[in-house]
Amino acid sequence: MKKVLSVLLAAAMVMGMSVTSFAADTWTTFGSGDGENTANVSKIYWNNVIVVNEDDDVRKAYSTTSAAAGIEDIEDGDVFYFPVSTSENIVDKTDVHFYMTGKADSDWKIKLKGDEYVKSATFKHLKTSTTLGEKLWKELKASDEKPEYMLYVKVTLEDDVNVYDDDSAFTFYINDEGTTSEKVKVLFDFVETSEKDIDEDYLDWALSVNKTTEFNYDEDSAAKKATVEFSDVATGEFKMYPDETYKLGVSIDYNKALSQEWDTDVEVMNFTLGNVGNIDLVLLADEDAYQVVAVVDGELVPVEATYVEDHKFADGSKVDGYLVENAEYTAYALIDADVEIEVEAEVEAPVEADKAN
Repeated sequence: MKKVLSVLLAAAMVMGMSVTSFAADTWTTFGSGDGENTANVSKIYWNNVIVVNEDDDVRKAYSTTSAAAGIEDIEDGDVFYFPVSTSENIVDKTDVHFYMTGKADSDWKIKLKGDEYVKSATFKHLKTSTTLGEKLWKELKASDEKPEYMLYVKVTLEDDVNVYDDDSAFTFYINDEGTTSEKVKVLFDFVETSEKDIDEDYLDWALSVNKTTEFNYDEDSAAKKATVEFSDVATGEFKMYPDETYKLGVSIDYNKALSQEWDTDVEVMNFTLGNVGNIDLVLLADEDAYQVVAVVDGELVPVEATYVEDHKFADGSKVDGYLVENAEYTAYALIDADVEIEVEAEVEAPVEADKAN
């Protein structure tokens, strides 16, 4: 029987809250490996965790040695990827740390307990040439020699939860026919959420969103345009309909990788726009000296925007900034205007006359 051990993952992700909730004190067995006893190793290490949202956009990567940084602003549907690594080379038994690239052994099973918000836990044998595989590898920055595959433990959170002033945790380990690895405990915090009931009279003023808030619009109210102040970074406008709930919020993240790539500060405004249809956003700025981009799949995408002064919203307020009409994305940044972003030109299909010639 193979002996599977691991090093404790000291990933304490704290946001100043003191109560940790567990749904049950029992272990649940999740996905097992599908390899043909290819992962004959004696030690498994957990050195990193990468948080990805439900759209496969990387939220942030963490080293387990920098637990003080904390995992915060987690949202429902987020996914944790733990790269499986070992110090034992399967081929020549040299004791050099490397990430595992083969499939998980068929005897391996994931045992998890913790939290009501965990939906599933599986082994993920991911090809690095895929979009997601490339993103995860880029965050790890392991070496210039990218392997064809990487092995992860993938933990997925429930995709429909409401968390108000709460934090959470889960613990997992790998079980190998009775021989267990050391347990991996992860503490994390959801976006702090508020809940508010409003009616049409409430929309005579702007909705102030300094933290993620669920607005329950009264069923007896008429459909009406709402003005939303997203902290001090943007103002938006969209139409609310009776008996609907809208989840609104924004967080600001400095993207180090993109900042280094483009040699300019890239501070990403991540908007939560739950149940919102068409929305106009004005990204607040004093001068017409920026370029508006969306952050999509870890890349910058040019966005059509117009600099406006005293742009008037439904509640009567006026702001200056970059107007993005019918905002298509949820992550934006204002960068230096002289940064050129290459966009592949679309090749037009030949018309019939051209074909004939």
